[in-house]
Amino acid sequence: MCGSRARVNVLLILLVLLLPVLANGACSSSRTPITVLCAGSLIVPIQELADEFEAAHPDIDVLVEGHGSIQVIREVTELHQEADVMVVADQSLLPMLMYGNKVPDSTDEYANWYIRFATNRLGLAYTSQSKYAAEIGSANWYEVLSRPDVEVGISDPRIDSCGYRAFMACQLAEDYYSDNTILERVMGDFSPPITVSDNLGSHVIAVPETVKPKKVIMRGYSVQLLGLLESGDLDYSFEYESVAKQHGLGFVELPAEIDLSSRDFADRYGQVTVKMDFQRFASIDPEFRGEPIQYALTIPTNAPHTNAALQFVEFLLGADGQRVFLESYQPTLDLPEADNPANMPARLQSLLEQ
Repeated sequence: MCGSRARVNVLLILLVLLLPVLANGACSSSRTPITVLCAGSLIVPIQELADEFEAAHPDIDVLVEGHGSIQVIREVTELHQEADVMVVADQSLLPMLMYGNKVPDSTDEYANWYIRFATNRLGLAYTSQSKYAAEIGSANWYEVLSRPDVEVGISDPRIDSCGYRAFMACQLAEDYYSDNTILERVMGDFSPPITVSDNLGSHVIAVPETVKPKKVIMRGYSVQLLGLLESGDLDYSFEYESVAKQHGLGFVELPAEIDLSSRDFADRYGQVTVKMDFQRFASIDPEFRGEPIQYALTIPTNAPHTNAALQFVEFLLGADGQRVFLESYQPTLDLPEADNPANMPARLQSLLEQ
């Protein structure tokens, strides 16, 4: 009898201990899960937004995944991951890679509208331990990065917008500083080579299918370089200003004619194109023309939880989202702008008419 009573007591204790876990599990299973795929440079503000959104909408569970912007789209269109919201650092990627691209076993395109809502500027992140940190500036940055003892980091231009924008900035610098050796000296050699062809003042940078740098250190997307900066394995990396400030890093500002931040210099930026020579997207031939940095979002047509996704987008574009972006040093547009607004869900229209 004593043994039976002891076993019963142990079971009762275990049941009491498990009740909160079981209750949380039941509560969690009743929440609507949404997946937000975002550019790596937006991980900090988007995760903060997700936390605040969940607090205001306890019935929705937000999972945030960060990737290079091209990879964000590949996750959905090629790897067939279901996503509810997609946010990229280059608005041109969405029509290029999603418009006209059909969902399997459907006549629907993956997307046919998007909203531009934020911008940024490209520059160089560094720490106080970076070589020549005391002397680098907007007038000599390319000379410092060209020195043989300086370690420079870039993200992979084949999957991350910051990567191909780094090449654009170096090419624009050649025209700005009247020095046609800057791109080669800063980036060094690649195997096989990354080539530049010139035609009547325009430049086309061709990136091959495989890219192996001999001088710079390359990672999948830009925020993966931050740990190397902080450990001292890198001296400088091409980053967005918001990312550098979010992580307490120094930031070398480049001239506006180079940093892809200003609509005033859109024509100048447009003189540089990065052409991807690989079969990652079999149906298109990706070419990225230089333009002011613009972040954009969309809800894929095959999003599994459209209503919850719409609520999240409304939150992101509303006053709470603006505050979070401001606190995260992420500049936003004064008013969101839509591509193909007629295709947008009707409830988002009012966000463009404030």
